[in-house]
Amino acid sequence: MRGSVVAFGAGYVFGLFVGGLAVYWAIVFVIGFLAYDAAQYAKARLESRIWRTGDDGASHTAKALRGLELAGRGEFTVLHRRFVPGHGVLPHLVAARGQVWIVENQVHAPDIVLASVKGRLFFGKDVQSHVVAKLEALASTVSEALSQEMGGPVKASVVVAVHGGRAKADRMTAGGVVLMRTWRVPLWIRAAHAEHGDADAPSAQDISQTAQRLFGPGGR
Repeated sequence: MRGSVVAFGAGYVFGLFVGGLAVYWAIVFVIGFLAYDAAQYAKARLESRIWRTGDDGASHTAKALRGLELAGRGEFTVLHRRFVPGHGVLPHLVAARGQVWIVENQVHAPDIVLASVKGRLFFGKDVQSHVVAKLEALASTVSEALSQEMGGPVKASVVVAVHGGRAKADRMTAGGVVLMRTWRVPLWIRAAHAEHGDADAPSAQDISQTAQRLFGPGGR
């Protein structure tokens, strides 16, 4: 709240020296800073809630993807907790015509800064090349398995739902991995599908059914 305290002091002194209508403008100025600080505090608390409660973020992401599935009316289907041999449990898989999105979750402490610099991902000062490589390998495995089973190309992309932390940008890209806040994920998937969708490719339902056969349910 330091910004509000400074604003209050400045506004008060300004009002004393100038007087008149300036007092009212000073009050408006202070109220604006107070509202801004309150909004920033509420946002930080909300984004760090998952980290503070020890959650893995999966249930929150599932709710967001449920909205995508309902709004799409068959355009998208969503699977949760599927086991991919050699990689473990995949949290969420969104299927659309001709393509899938692997949605991962990452939970960070409130003071961790997340940034992508020249295609490299950083958590604080630590580069996360191994994280990106692992997710890219997962996408490659999923794409190859689905493409082989369906007899045609099925593209797999990775998007990470970020919970907590201090993201340097609304959307960050490192290699073939895109990171963003959870609420942005459905919007980004819908936009990406509208731009790159193939009308002649297998349907979301066909891809989803194939994925269920290939990747069994993961354990809790």
